[in-house]
Amino acid sequence: MIRLRYYGQLTVSPRKQVFRIPLNGDQCGDTESVDVGGQPNALNLAIQNPEFALITTDSGIVLLHNSKVISTTKVNYTITSSSVSPDGTEAVVGAQDGKLRIYSINGDTVTEEAVLEKHRGAITSIHYSPDVSMFASADVNREAVVWDRSSKEVMPVFD
Repeated sequence: MIRLRYYGQLTVSPRKQVFRIPLNGDQCGDTESVDVGGQPNALNLAIQNPEFALITTDSGIVLLHNSKVISTTKVNYTITSSSVSPDGTEAVVGAQDGKLRIYSINGDTVTEEAVLEKHRGAITSIHYSPDVSMFASADVNREAVVWDRSSKEVMPVFD
């Protein structure tokens, strides 16, 4: 049995595919599949740009536009988590080595902008704040860090 994780109109499967299932009222339309070249470990939707999705696999970043692959970027580290900004112009990618990589996204081009180091274990979760001024990351050691998006510095902790 294949388990699918549901993300609005997109799902991922353990078979290197992402599925788009159009919703027409209370009915599902015909399913379209997209091969993303590896086992998807995260599917991120740019909520202000609904045609855009960022998929990560263990070894790559895949950009989709209207359910079509527009870019695949291979990396030399193991990806464990990712998040995309609401407008789809930036991604934060977490890795097995505990590092966060910040990428700018312009059309079909993904460019590494910074590498952030604070965690001591693999990154398990990344999320932008509602106003997108910050993002938070967490690791396997249950450590959470809040980052200032513009300075790329850790936010101070107040007791």
